[in-house]
Amino acid sequence: MRHPLSFPILALSVILMAACGDAEKPTPAESPATAPAEAGNATLIAQGKSLYPTCATCHGQQAEGMKAMNAPALAHQEPWYLERQLNNYRADIRGTHPDDTYGAQMHPMAKTLANEEAVKAVVAYIGSLPKAKPELTVEGDAAKGKEYYNMICSACHGNGAKGIEALHSPSLVGSNDWYLLRQTNNFRSGIRGTHEQDTYGSQMYNIAKSIPDEQTVRDVVAYINTLNNE
Repeated sequence: MRHPLSFPILALSVILMAACGDAEKPTPAESPATAPAEAGNATLIAQGKSLYPTCATCHGQQAEGMKAMNAPALAHQEPWYLERQLNNYRADIRGTHPDDTYGAQMHPMAKTLANEEAVKAVVAYIGSLPKAKPELTVEGDAAKGKEYYNMICSACHGNGAKGIEALHSPSLVGSNDWYLLRQTNNFRSGIRGTHEQDTYGSQMYNIAKSIPDEQTVRDVVAYINTLNNE
């Protein structure tokens, strides 16, 4: 025969055990796995901030871009793409074509970043900056541009021109339209994307050189401009 107090004592024991178990579980904010990652990212951003003043001279204090310096906005772009392009400049894959006037300006500046860790730090800092909506300067037939974009460009850059990392194609939305115009024409003419080590640039070169004329480029850029307002 059980003692009459056995059930209350047993129930109390279960409650106390459950309470102790709950007390031992860390809250998400206290999770030991996330704290080092956040601290590491903050350290990387701080390192990048110390390196960024060299970049700000042309790209602006908030990486918003400066047309007068022929330097595009950066804050909107994916980290993996920024890292690749900086490393391409550092490795002489980009900015060395004799007709790439503005790329030649960026080429020596990228080389001031001593190693890939410095590149990652600057990119992390840029990623922490607010994204500015670009000024619209290129005029074209957006309706025709949409038709051409969906036929040729969307396969790599995606619907909405937001980019597809798996295809190594960057976002186009948020980019300065004058920069998109220049770079597309650079690809069309072989100024960009023809270096033997520019694997992904060569993919764009092969597509861009099939664009029939500059008006079509303007139309496509005008269509991308409409996506910036969505």
